[in-house]
Amino acid sequence: MNTQPEQQTAPENNPAQITLLKIREWGACSDGRDWFREKFPQGGTYGDVMTGLYADKRYGDARWLANKAFDVKNIDSAFIESDVRSIIAATEGVDVDSGNYARAGFSGDYARAGFSGDYAQAGFSGNYAQAGFSGDYAQAGFSGDDARAGFSGYGAQAGFSGDDARAGFSGYGAQAGFSGDDARAGFSGNDARAECTGENATIAFAGMNGSVSLGKGGAASLAYYDGTRTRFINIYEGEDGIEAGVLYTVKNGEVVRR
Repeated sequence: MNTQPEQQTAPENNPAQITLLKIREWGACSDGRDWFREKFPQGGTYGDVMTGLYADKRYGDARWLANKAFDVKNIDSAFIESDVRSIIAATEGVDVDSGNYARAGFSGDYARAGFSGDYAQAGFSGNYAQAGFSGDYAQAGFSGDDARAGFSGYGAQAGFSGDDARAGFSGYGAQAGFSGDDARAGFSGNDARAECTGENATIAFAGMNGSVSLGKGGAASLAYYDGTRTRFINIYEGEDGIEAGVLYTVKNGEVVRR
């Protein structure tokens, strides 16, 4: 039988790429390493690996990977956009409605839904929901734990009240609220806004003019342009004057209240 050699290394400048060596360094358990070796012998992107974990209902492993890989010091637009693409691809085969103005509600666990039209509205009250939105001005609410959602259109609005939410937004003007603990979210479009009241959220902005409020133990990365290149400032609740519940942005290279 032909076998592919395992990919052992990943480019240092590519946080989206997950390899066996990387998860070993992070302390992955032997069962998790065996699963990864079988599913991704050549390595895979963060988004694709997360999709595989959700498909196999390995939600504990998905939480572990998100906590390890989603580091505000490393997340970039490629990481976020890769995650959004993977989420949308994972839900393309379960479209609820491909037209505009679709509306849908889901109350059970393990719901999966994809929306490709504009102005979609959806609500999910069960745990482990997966949803992808590729149209503009989507609105979605998630009240269960371990929700995973991707939005590629402009003007998306989403709220997450369960713990361990994972979300990616690649369009401009996205707005999201997280009241559960341990949320992980990335925004690659400009003018995004995230408000977090839950604890230990990690929020990354690769687009310009982002704004964020954090709960206890939260961390965020904000992008700005210094006239020559894009740079990032990391903020942490409880450090350097960053207060919980206050909205912050970056102006002239400094973190300020919005």
